[in-house]
Amino acid sequence: KQAIGILTNVLENTNQEPMVRHEAAEALGAIGSPESLSILEKYLKDPVIEVAETCELALERVKWLSSGEDSNELSSNPYNSIDPAPPLKNSNVDELRKILLDDNSSLFLRYRAMFALRNMRTNDAVLSLCEALNHGSALFKHEIAFVLGQLQSDCSVPFLSRSLEDCAENE
Repeated sequence: KQAIGILTNVLENTNQEPMVRHEAAEALGAIGSPESLSILEKYLKDPVIEVAETCELALERVKWLSSGEDSNELSSNPYNSIDPAPPLKNSNVDELRKILLDDNSSLFLRYRAMFALRNMRTNDAVLSLCEALNHGSALFKHEIAFVLGQLQSDCSVPFLSRSLEDCAENE
């Protein structure tokens, strides 16, 4: 919690590189303090889409942590990472895939589906995640690629390679 002030200053400094501001917002979400709600709300409409989306995710994570939802009922995270969203309780790959690929669903809900699929560690779940490399924003695709890296599944390699070779893709 001691870092909240510094992270807030970094997020507010529009002269900082967008990725640095994104990391600051992500860290505020990871800390999960309600003290960060107002600063995250302030930057929901940031002109840098990656910053705005990260603030949206961080804001929803802080609200979720404050909601008292029982995290013991969620699938366990085999990677011990602090994720931007908790996994959904759903264990149906087809339903989670549908949520993951639905551009009309909130980003937070889509991330929850993403982490539920990751935690399953099955080929069907991995292939659903691979399909998501063709959907959503640069931030969303970045997180999908990160999750696929955590999974280290051979079946994801052709999809990741294709994504990397796409010169039209965001840096």
